[in-house]
Amino acid sequence: MKKTVLALAIIATGLASCSKEPQQLSKQQIKQKIDSITTARIKESDMQSQVDLQRRIKIEVKAKADSIVAAQSRPKDSVVAHPIVPVRPGMFPHIPGKK
Repeated sequence: MKKTVLALAIIATGLASCSKEPQQLSKQQIKQKIDSITTARIKESDMQSQVDLQRRIKIEVKAKADSIVAAQSRPKDSVVAHPIVPVRPGMFPHIPGKK
């Protein structure tokens, strides 16, 4: 008997809640919801970017430090040759006012 009454009560509340119209939100309520969602996502994004930064720092700082150490251990009189790129016509944009 108790189970039947409980089942009828659940069905009645379910039907009563289904017949209600959805509540319309005011502009202020919509703005509050948007602000709360964006604040949560920004915090989540900031935390993820900090995790990514810490991971990348470990990788990139080691490579930079190795290149600095290699540059400092090279003899002072050695020169690293960089290729000279020839200037060709049309390589630079036209400068207005000069012909």
